[in-house]
Amino acid sequence: MKGLIDRNAVVTGAASGIGAAIAKRFCDEGVNVLAIDRNAVSWADSYENVRSVQLDLTNGSTPGLVLENINSFLKGSCDILVNAAGVSAMAPFEETNAEVWDTTLAINFEAVTVLTRTLLPLLKKSDQARVIMIGSICSEFAPAGMSAYVVSKHAVLGLTRALASEFGGDGITVNCIQPGAIVTGITAAGFEGNSPFREHWENKAAIGRLGQPDDVAPLVAFLVSEEGRFISGHGIYVDGGAMQQG
Repeated sequence: MKGLIDRNAVVTGAASGIGAAIAKRFCDEGVNVLAIDRNAVSWADSYENVRSVQLDLTNGSTPGLVLENINSFLKGSCDILVNAAGVSAMAPFEETNAEVWDTTLAINFEAVTVLTRTLLPLLKKSDQARVIMIGSICSEFAPAGMSAYVVSKHAVLGLTRALASEFGGDGITVNCIQPGAIVTGITAAGFEGNSPFREHWENKAAIGRLGQPDDVAPLVAFLVSEEGRFISGHGIYVDGGAMQQG
Protein backbone atom coordinates (compact mmCIF):
# COMPACT_ATOMS: atom_id res chain seq x y z
CA MET A 1 0.00 0.00 0.00
CA LYS A 2 1.27 3.48 -0.88
CA GLY A 3 2.64 5.69 1.87
CA LEU A 4 3.01 3.17 4.71
CA ILE A 5 6.76 2.57 4.92
CA ASP A 6 8.16 3.98 8.18
CA ARG A 7 4.76 5.11 9.44
CA ASN A 8 4.18 4.56 13.16
CA ALA A 9 1.17 2.67 14.47
CA VAL A 10 -0.38 1.61 17.75
CA VAL A 11 -2.55 -1.51 17.55
CA THR A 12 -4.52 -2.85 20.52
CA GLY A 13 -5.79 -6.40 20.81
CA ALA A 14 -2.68 -7.40 18.87
CA ALA A 15 -2.01 -10.82 20.42
CA SER A 16 -4.52 -12.72 18.30
CA GLY A 17 -7.45 -12.53 15.94
CA ILE A 18 -8.20 -9.40 13.95
CA GLY A 19 -5.76 -7.22 15.90
CA ALA A 20 -2.89 -9.62 15.24
CA ALA A 21 -3.73 -9.88 11.54
CA ILE A 22 -3.77 -6.08 11.21
CA ALA A 23 -0.53 -5.62 13.14
CA LYS A 24 1.25 -8.28 11.06
CA ARG A 25 0.01 -6.74 7.81
CA PHE A 26 1.32 -3.37 8.97
CA CYS A 27 4.70 -4.92 9.71
CA ASP A 28 4.75 -6.48 6.25
CA GLU A 29 3.98 -3.04 4.76
CA GLY A 30 6.95 -1.47 6.57
CA VAL A 31 4.99 0.19 9.37
CA ASN A 32 6.58 0.39 12.82
CA VAL A 33 4.08 -1.17 15.20
CA LEU A 34 3.53 -0.87 18.93
CA ALA A 35 1.47 -4.03 19.54
CA ILE A 36 -0.57 -3.90 22.75
CA ASP A 37 -2.54 -6.66 24.42
CA ARG A 38 -3.28 -7.92 27.91
CA ASN A 39 -1.86 -11.25 26.71
CA ALA A 40 1.64 -11.87 25.39
CA VAL A 41 2.10 -11.03 21.69
CA SER A 42 3.95 -14.23 20.80
CA TRP A 43 4.31 -13.53 17.07
CA ALA A 44 6.25 -10.29 17.61
CA ASP A 45 9.62 -12.05 17.62
CA SER A 46 9.17 -12.69 13.88
CA TYR A 47 9.54 -8.99 13.03
CA GLU A 48 12.11 -6.30 13.70
CA ASN A 49 9.70 -3.37 13.30
CA VAL A 50 7.38 -4.25 16.19
CA ARG A 51 7.48 -3.86 19.95
CA SER A 52 4.98 -5.83 22.00
CA VAL A 53 3.64 -4.44 25.26
CA GLN A 54 1.51 -6.46 27.65
CA LEU A 55 -1.01 -4.04 29.17
CA ASP A 56 -4.54 -4.02 30.54
CA LEU A 57 -6.25 -1.17 28.70
CA THR A 58 -8.65 -0.59 31.58
CA ASN A 59 -5.80 0.22 33.98
CA GLY A 60 -5.53 3.92 34.76
CA SER A 61 -1.75 3.90 34.27
CA THR A 62 -2.00 2.48 30.75
CA PRO A 63 -2.09 5.80 28.82
CA GLY A 64 1.17 6.91 30.41
CA LEU A 65 2.84 3.58 29.67
CA VAL A 66 1.69 3.72 26.06
CA LEU A 67 3.18 7.18 25.67
CA GLU A 68 6.46 6.01 27.25
CA ASN A 69 6.70 3.23 24.66
CA ILE A 70 5.80 5.58 21.82
CA ASN A 71 8.59 7.90 22.93
CA SER A 72 11.17 5.14 23.18
CA PHE A 73 10.18 2.94 20.23
CA LEU A 74 8.31 5.22 17.81
CA LYS A 75 10.42 8.31 18.50
CA GLY A 76 7.47 10.17 19.92
CA SER A 77 5.22 10.00 16.88
CA CYS A 78 2.01 8.19 15.97
CA ASP A 79 0.36 8.19 12.55
CA ILE A 80 -2.08 5.31 13.01
CA LEU A 81 -4.23 4.08 15.88
CA VAL A 82 -6.17 0.83 15.58
CA ASN A 83 -8.54 0.09 18.46
CA ALA A 84 -9.00 -3.66 18.02
CA ALA A 85 -9.14 -4.95 21.61
CA GLY A 86 -12.49 -6.40 22.54
CA VAL A 87 -14.46 -8.95 24.54
CA SER A 88 -17.83 -10.60 24.06
CA ALA A 89 -20.21 -12.33 26.45
CA MET A 90 -23.18 -14.35 25.19
CA ALA A 91 -26.10 -14.61 27.62
CA PRO A 92 -29.72 -13.46 27.85
CA PHE A 93 -30.13 -9.92 29.18
CA GLU A 94 -31.76 -11.15 32.38
CA GLU A 95 -28.73 -13.32 33.10
CA THR A 96 -26.09 -10.64 32.61
CA ASN A 97 -25.00 -8.88 35.77
CA ALA A 98 -23.36 -5.51 36.31
CA GLU A 99 -19.88 -7.04 36.14
CA VAL A 100 -20.47 -8.32 32.59
CA TRP A 101 -21.74 -4.93 31.47
CA ASP A 102 -18.97 -3.02 33.21
CA THR A 103 -16.22 -5.23 31.77
CA THR A 104 -17.63 -5.20 28.24
CA LEU A 105 -18.09 -1.44 28.12
CA ALA A 106 -14.76 -0.78 29.84
CA ILE A 107 -12.78 -2.73 27.23
CA ASN A 108 -14.89 -2.29 24.09
CA PHE A 109 -15.72 1.39 24.49
CA GLU A 110 -14.22 3.30 27.40
CA ALA A 111 -10.64 2.13 26.71
CA VAL A 112 -11.12 3.22 23.10
CA THR A 113 -12.07 6.76 24.14
CA VAL A 114 -9.20 7.01 26.62
CA LEU A 115 -6.49 5.82 24.23
CA THR A 116 -7.80 7.89 21.32
CA ARG A 117 -7.86 11.02 23.48
CA THR A 118 -4.35 10.22 24.76
CA LEU A 119 -2.88 9.90 21.27
CA LEU A 120 -4.80 12.75 19.65
CA PRO A 121 -2.02 15.35 20.13
CA LEU A 122 0.40 13.02 18.31
CA LEU A 123 -2.08 12.23 15.54
CA LYS A 124 -2.61 15.95 14.95
CA LYS A 125 1.10 16.29 14.16
CA SER A 126 0.99 13.60 11.46
CA ASP A 127 0.41 14.40 7.79
CA GLN A 128 -1.35 11.04 7.30
CA ALA A 129 -3.22 10.41 10.53
CA ARG A 130 -5.68 7.54 10.71
CA VAL A 131 -7.90 6.09 13.43
CA ILE A 132 -9.50 2.70 12.87
CA MET A 133 -12.13 1.26 15.18
CA ILE A 134 -13.05 -2.41 15.10
CA GLY A 135 -16.80 -2.59 15.46
CA SER A 136 -19.02 -5.41 14.27
CA ILE A 137 -22.05 -5.98 12.09
CA CYS A 138 -23.62 -5.82 15.56
CA SER A 139 -22.73 -2.11 15.36
CA GLU A 140 -25.96 -1.72 13.41
CA PHE A 141 -28.25 -4.58 14.35
CA ALA A 142 -29.00 -6.49 17.52
CA PRO A 143 -28.89 -10.29 17.77
CA ALA A 144 -30.44 -11.79 20.88
CA GLY A 145 -28.25 -12.82 23.78
CA MET A 146 -25.47 -10.27 23.23
CA SER A 147 -26.90 -7.10 24.73
CA ALA A 148 -23.74 -5.73 26.36
CA TYR A 149 -21.63 -6.44 23.28
CA VAL A 150 -24.24 -4.93 20.95
CA VAL A 151 -24.47 -1.75 23.02
CA SER A 152 -20.68 -1.39 23.10
CA LYS A 153 -20.35 -1.79 19.33
CA HIS A 154 -23.20 0.64 18.62
CA ALA A 155 -21.27 3.09 20.79
CA VAL A 156 -18.04 2.49 18.84
CA LEU A 157 -19.79 3.22 15.53
CA GLY A 158 -21.36 6.36 16.94
CA LEU A 159 -18.00 7.51 18.28
CA THR A 160 -16.44 6.89 14.86
CA ARG A 161 -18.95 9.16 13.15
CA ALA A 162 -18.63 11.88 15.79
CA LEU A 163 -14.82 11.87 15.77
CA ALA A 164 -14.64 11.87 11.97
CA SER A 165 -16.55 15.15 12.03
CA GLU A 166 -14.53 16.55 14.91
CA PHE A 167 -11.06 15.49 13.75
CA GLY A 168 -11.52 16.17 10.03
CA GLY A 169 -10.22 19.73 10.32
CA ASP A 170 -6.95 18.30 11.61
CA GLY A 171 -6.62 16.00 8.60
CA ILE A 172 -7.40 12.88 10.64
CA THR A 173 -9.66 10.21 9.14
CA VAL A 174 -11.70 7.94 11.41
CA ASN A 175 -13.39 4.77 10.20
CA CYS A 176 -15.02 1.71 11.74
CA ILE A 177 -14.57 -1.79 10.38
CA GLN A 178 -17.71 -3.90 10.88
CA PRO A 179 -16.69 -7.56 10.61
CA GLY A 180 -19.26 -10.32 10.25
CA ALA A 181 -18.70 -13.82 11.57
CA ILE A 182 -14.91 -14.01 11.88
CA VAL A 183 -13.11 -16.94 13.49
CA THR A 184 -11.02 -15.44 16.30
CA GLY A 185 -10.02 -16.36 19.84
CA ILE A 186 -13.29 -14.86 21.05
CA THR A 187 -15.56 -16.70 18.61
CA ALA A 188 -13.79 -19.96 17.76
CA ALA A 189 -15.17 -21.98 20.69
CA GLY A 190 -18.72 -20.91 19.87
CA PHE A 191 -18.39 -21.94 16.25
CA GLU A 192 -16.68 -25.24 17.06
CA GLY A 193 -19.05 -26.22 19.86
CA ASN A 194 -22.32 -25.23 18.25
CA SER A 195 -22.86 -26.63 14.74
CA PRO A 196 -26.24 -24.91 14.18
CA PHE A 197 -24.70 -21.57 15.15
CA ARG A 198 -21.78 -22.10 12.77
CA GLU A 199 -24.06 -23.22 9.94
CA HIS A 200 -26.32 -20.21 10.47
CA TRP A 201 -23.46 -17.80 9.90
CA GLU A 202 -21.98 -19.80 7.03
CA ASN A 203 -25.36 -19.77 5.30
CA LYS A 204 -26.01 -16.12 6.12
CA ALA A 205 -22.85 -15.05 4.31
CA ALA A 206 -23.43 -14.80 0.57
CA ILE A 207 -19.92 -16.18 0.07
CA GLY A 208 -20.92 -19.24 2.12
CA ARG A 209 -18.15 -19.38 4.71
CA LEU A 210 -16.95 -17.89 7.96
CA GLY A 211 -14.45 -15.07 7.75
CA GLN A 212 -10.84 -15.12 8.89
CA PRO A 213 -8.80 -12.28 10.43
CA ASP A 214 -6.78 -12.03 7.23
CA ASP A 215 -10.00 -11.09 5.42
CA VAL A 216 -10.12 -7.89 7.49
CA ALA A 217 -6.48 -6.76 7.52
CA PRO A 218 -6.19 -5.74 3.83
CA LEU A 219 -9.04 -3.24 4.14
CA VAL A 220 -7.43 -1.67 7.18
CA ALA A 221 -4.11 -1.42 5.34
CA PHE A 222 -5.88 0.39 2.50
CA LEU A 223 -7.73 2.81 4.77
CA VAL A 224 -4.56 3.87 6.60
CA SER A 225 -2.56 4.18 3.37
CA GLU A 226 -2.29 7.29 1.22
CA GLU A 227 -5.01 5.87 -1.06
CA GLY A 228 -7.52 5.93 1.79
CA ARG A 229 -7.11 9.63 2.46
CA PHE A 230 -10.66 10.72 1.49
CA ILE A 231 -12.63 8.02 3.30
CA SER A 232 -13.80 9.00 6.77
CA GLY A 233 -16.76 8.57 9.10
CA HIS A 234 -17.92 5.24 7.75
CA GLY A 235 -18.78 1.84 9.10
CA ILE A 236 -17.56 -0.61 6.48
CA TYR A 237 -18.84 -4.19 6.40
CA VAL A 238 -16.40 -7.07 6.02
CA ASP A 239 -18.95 -9.85 6.26
CA GLY A 240 -18.96 -11.96 3.10
CA GLY A 241 -22.27 -10.41 2.13
CA ALA A 242 -24.09 -11.44 5.31
CA MET A 243 -25.85 -8.12 5.83
CA GLN A 244 -27.35 -8.34 2.34
CA GLN A 245 -29.07 -11.63 3.17
CA GLY A 246 -31.60 -10.07 5.57
